[in-house]
Amino acid sequence: ADLRPNSSVLDMCAAPGSKTLESLELMREGNSNDEGIIVANDADAERCLELLPLITRKAQHPGTAVILGSATKFPAQFGPDGQQALFDRVICDVPCSGDGTMRKRPEMWEDWDSNYALSLHHKQVSILSKGLCLLKPGGRLVYSTCSLNPIENEAVVLAVLNRFGKDIGILARGSEGLDELVSRGLKQGPGLTTWKVPNPSANGDFCSSWEGLLEKTMFPDQGQDSGVTEDLKRCIRLMPHDIDGSGFFVTVFEKFHHREPAKLLLEEKQPSSNIPRALPWRARNAKNRYEVLTGDTEELLALKAFYGLQELPSPLLAEYNVKGRLTQLNLINDALLKFLQCKLNNKASPLLVAVGVPLFKIMNEQFMTNIDVPSRWRPALEGCSVLGPRMTKRCLRLDLPAFQTLLATRLLPMAQLRQMEESKSMTGLDSCEDLLGGCVVGLFDGSFWAPCIITGLGLELYGSLEELGEPRPRLLTPPRATLIQEGAGYVALDKPSGLRTEDALKQLRLTHGEAELVSRLDKGTSGCLIVASNKEGAACLTEQFASQKVAKTYFALVWGRVASDEGSIQAALSLTQTGGKSRYRAYIDNDLGKPSETQWKVLARGDQTTLVSASPLTGRTHQIRCHFAHIGHPLVGDSKYGGAPAAYARRLPLHCAALVGLDAEGQAFHIASPLPEDFEQLLDEALRDGVEPSNWRDAIAACDAPSKN
Repeated sequence: ADLRPNSSVLDMCAAPGSKTLESLELMREGNSNDEGIIVANDADAERCLELLPLITRKAQHPGTAVILGSATKFPAQFGPDGQQALFDRVICDVPCSGDGTMRKRPEMWEDWDSNYALSLHHKQVSILSKGLCLLKPGGRLVYSTCSLNPIENEAVVLAVLNRFGKDIGILARGSEGLDELVSRGLKQGPGLTTWKVPNPSANGDFCSSWEGLLEKTMFPDQGQDSGVTEDLKRCIRLMPHDIDGSGFFVTVFEKFHHREPAKLLLEEKQPSSNIPRALPWRARNAKNRYEVLTGDTEELLALKAFYGLQELPSPLLAEYNVKGRLTQLNLINDALLKFLQCKLNNKASPLLVAVGVPLFKIMNEQFMTNIDVPSRWRPALEGCSVLGPRMTKRCLRLDLPAFQTLLATRLLPMAQLRQMEESKSMTGLDSCEDLLGGCVVGLFDGSFWAPCIITGLGLELYGSLEELGEPRPRLLTPPRATLIQEGAGYVALDKPSGLRTEDALKQLRLTHGEAELVSRLDKGTSGCLIVASNKEGAACLTEQFASQKVAKTYFALVWGRVASDEGSIQAALSLTQTGGKSRYRAYIDNDLGKPSETQWKVLARGDQTTLVSASPLTGRTHQIRCHFAHIGHPLVGDSKYGGAPAAYARRLPLHCAALVGLDAEGQAFHIASPLPEDFEQLLDEALRDGVEPSNWRDAIAACDAPSKN
C-alpha cells in the first residue's frame, strides 16, 4: 500500500495485530523519525485490551493508538480549522467466514454453512464504506478477506463502487506497488464478474431474485454500468492451490474525491491556542483518562532529578487509571497529538485503550511498600531504549554474559554488583547513589535495554522474559501437556504452568476427538489434569467432582511462617468478573457464596515462606488461592490475591500433585504428577534459609497420598 514514514494509517479490524506491526515496519524502512501515525481499531474487547497494546508497544512507535470500537461507527473527526481529519492509508481486513483457510483448518468443514457469508455481507459493506469515507483524496484502501466466497468479496466491492461512483476506483493488478508481487512469482487470479447467491431457506438451492429474502447488493446485477462490472476483474484472488497456502481476496481502492459529512460541530470548534488538556476520547470510566502534559509539575521535576534527565521527551500524555490515579507517562508524536485532539462528530467516542510508548509507570502498590523509596516511578519496559541514552543517573551497562545471567535468574545479588563493577562487566553503579528504586540496564553497545529495580536483595529484573526476549532472541516453544495415563473414559495429562486448560484440550483433541473438560486448572497452576475421553467418562467424572468424590492434593508456597501444623479453612466463595485476561476473582461471601472447604498441612517452613499441601474438598474457582489469602498467607507472587512478588517466583507456586477417583467402569484410578523443574528451583530459592525440616524434598516424599474407598 506504499506506506511512507509520515503516513497516517487506520487499521479498522486490527486484531490480532500482525498487519499493524508490518505496517509500522514498512513506515520505518529507511527512516527512523517516526513522524506518522497508525490507529489500530478492533471491536473484540478481550483481544483489543490485552493483545493489541502489547504488540503496538513492542514496536515502540510514538505514533500508535489502540481503540476499542465498532469499525462501522468509527467517528469523523475535525481539527481546530474545521477540516475533517482523514487517513492516507486504510486497512480493511474485515471479519469473514474464513473458508479460504480450510486447508490448514479442516475442522471448519464440520460447521461451515453458506448462510454465514450471507450474514456477514451487510457488515462488510458497512465497514468498507466507512473506511472509504475516512480516506483522503489520493489515498489508498486495502480491502481483504481470507474467504473465497463472492458474497463477501466481489459483491461487497460492487456495492461500494455503485455507492461511491466516480469518487473511487480500483487499482489495476499490474499497477505500481502491486507489480513487485507479480515479479516475485505470486500467482494472482482476477475477480469474478458473475456468481450465484444461495437461498438461505433452501439447502443447496440458489436465489433468482433478492426481493423478500436477501439484500440487492449480494447479486452481480445491481443495475450498474457494464464498465463497473469489468472493474471487478481488477480484484485479486489468491487461490490455495496456486500459492500452496490459504486462499485470500484483495482489492486496492484509490480515492479521487472526498465528500465531507455535515459539519455539525463547526460552531463548537475551539481555537488552537485553547485546546483542553483532557482528550475528547472516551476511556473505561470518567476517572480513567488521558491528559496532555503542558509543563513541569513538582512530581515531574522530582522524577527528572532522580533519573538524571535534563528534559523528558515530548509530547507526553499522562494516563490516569479507573480510580483517577496517575499511573503512567506515555510518549507520543506531534501527528498523534493532533489526531487525538480533534473534535469527534458523535456523542460517545470509541474506547481509547493505549497510546504511544509508555516511558514511566508507578510501581505496583504491593511492591516495596514498607521501604522509603525516593521515587515510586519506574522506567517502563517499552520506553527503556528511549530513556537509557538520556539518563545520567540510574543507568547501568552490562556485558553480554552478565546480561544473560540477569535474564536467566532475574536477580543479581547486592554483593555481586560491586564485584561485577570491579571486573568491568558492569558500569554505572555509582550513578544509583546507593538509593533503592527503578533503573534501566543495557548492553554496552546499547542494542538491548531492560527495566530493573534495585531492592534490598539486589538488582531485580522488572519484566517477563516473554516480553523482554533475549539479547539473542529465539522462538519460544509453546508449552504442551504430556500424557500421564489413560483409562476407561478418561485421559490424565501433566499440564505445565503457563498453559491454559482450554489449549491443553485442543492439543488432546488431535488424538482424542471426543475429549471433554470436566475440571480446570488455572493457567499458572501445573500438575494433574483429568479430561473425559468420551460421553460416558464425562458423565461419570462430572458426577464425582460435583459430589466431592475426587480426592485432590496440591502443593503451594505461601508467604509467612504458618503457625499451626495443619488445619481447615471453611469460607464460602463467590466470583466477580474483572475483565481482560484475568476474567474472574474469587472473594469471601459468607452470605451468598458457595460453601467451600480446604484442608491443609505444613510440609516445610522457611524464614519468610511456608510449603503446604492442600486438599480442596470442594472445587471452587481459585479456592486454594483465595482461602490462603483469607487467613493471611497468600501464595508467593499471586498479585491477584495480595501475594507480594519475589525475584525467584517466575510462576505461580501451585501444583496439583495427585487425583484419586473412579473411572467409567467403576475401577479406582490414582494419578500423580511429580514437581516440575521450575517449581523445584523456586522452592530451592525460597527455602534455602531457616528450613524446618532441613530438606523440603523429604517432606514432599513423606506426604500422604489421597485415597478413596
